[in-house]
Amino acid sequence: MHKDTYCPMPFVTLAVNPNNWLSRCMMSDVQMGPITKEGWSNENFTTLRQNMLDGIWDEKGCHSCWFKEANGQTSRRNKWIKHQKRYTGGTDVYENNLSVMRNTIKHLYMNFNNICNFKCRMCGPHYSNSWIPDWKKMGNEYTSIQNPKQQIDVDKFLQEFGPELGELYGIWITGGEPFMDNSVFDFFKKLKNYCDPAQLKVLITTNASKLDVNRLEELSGFKSLQIHVSIDATGDLYPYMRGYNYSWAEVDAKIKELYYAQQKYNFKLSLNGTYQIYNMLNLEEFYNWCLQFVDLEYMEHRVLSGPKHLQARHASDERKQKAMQQVDRLIERYPEHEYFYDIKKELTHDSVEKHKNYFVEWSTKLDQIRGETYDYNR
Repeated sequence: MHKDTYCPMPFVTLAVNPNNWLSRCMMSDVQMGPITKEGWSNENFTTLRQNMLDGIWDEKGCHSCWFKEANGQTSRRNKWIKHQKRYTGGTDVYENNLSVMRNTIKHLYMNFNNICNFKCRMCGPHYSNSWIPDWKKMGNEYTSIQNPKQQIDVDKFLQEFGPELGELYGIWITGGEPFMDNSVFDFFKKLKNYCDPAQLKVLITTNASKLDVNRLEELSGFKSLQIHVSIDATGDLYPYMRGYNYSWAEVDAKIKELYYAQQKYNFKLSLNGTYQIYNMLNLEEFYNWCLQFVDLEYMEHRVLSGPKHLQARHASDERKQKAMQQVDRLIERYPEHEYFYDIKKELTHDSVEKHKNYFVEWSTKLDQIRGETYDYNR
């Protein structure tokens, strides 16, 4: 067995996409088969699992984790291996659950839909249907344009996999934006018929703009509930990066509302962003604001692995130097926060001229399409 290529996720995590296909994990776009009972033990999955055990790692299919580890950063694979008992309710997958055919489903990742009111600059139409008009204006093709709105067929999913969810321990819901309609609330009502909610940890990633905080009462009864709000930046940079007319004042008000509602509705607030060329000089301000509402352990700021032209490493040397000064100050204050060290490593990489030039071309064109502009150097 090869720990350098092994990952617990394809063994015990069922990852479901809004086009009603399974993917190899939460970090991969590789489609493995349709939502059917046989889908999780088809040739694609059994080959993947066997390759991982035999020391073969598919760089392209596992690009996000491969990229981070190749650059000395912490990947999701690293975190799963380190904390797998926390994610699976005590199961050591590596020692006890390594069938390449079919294992007990301990964790569920559901990319619930591609329906989203935001069109974040680092995103695209596969995760936000609001991106589609701008995507075409940018000169790109979108092969799923005939079905621009996609959402998991909850009833079909539960019909196929519901009987196998009896030992489910964790579930992570993302989108799109999960709270665009009532579907997520309806799903959790039905899910309770197939698993023990008192043993289930629930995490929902959201931009929070469509979340009615009072409805969180409908998500009670689980072992834990975490509302993981994606933010990325503060002030005027926020709406510029997120591509939606949702002001920073509204964001600030919504986070305060969630912060004060935690005890009433028995959930935990967490905040997250992706470190990239747009927000690399906003890091200190971002953390100062976030830490009013959450402790460091509920803060996540991952280095963007793609698209390449938005990676912070391709910024000018002057901007990277300014960014490094911010990171060093934050490390001095919070030396235990692992994300700062990944960011620091990102800033030490040389820029690639073609990616640097393409960022300017790409960002200028998108600014023109959206009628926006922002001074990244301030």
